[in-house]
Amino acid sequence: MLEILNIFKRPVEKATIEAWAKIMDDFFKVAVLTIPVIIYGKESSSFKVLNVVSLLIIIYGLIVFGRFCRRVLEEKI
Repeated sequence: MLEILNIFKRPVEKATIEAWAKIMDDFFKVAVLTIPVIIYGKESSSFKVLNVVSLLIIIYGLIVFGRFCRRVLEEKI
């Protein structure tokens, strides 16, 4: 019973890797949609630039992690 709760147990199931890749895609979409909200907000320009740069770094990380999940998935097939 407790083996089911251990999400770090190897081998990782194919469905789990697919789910992580889809979650990263969804997070990426939300982060991209957030950029216009930040740009047209009432905050100062420096705050906007800092937030947009931070979001771009996060978006890049999400894309990289999603690609990593898909590569792992292709290797498992």
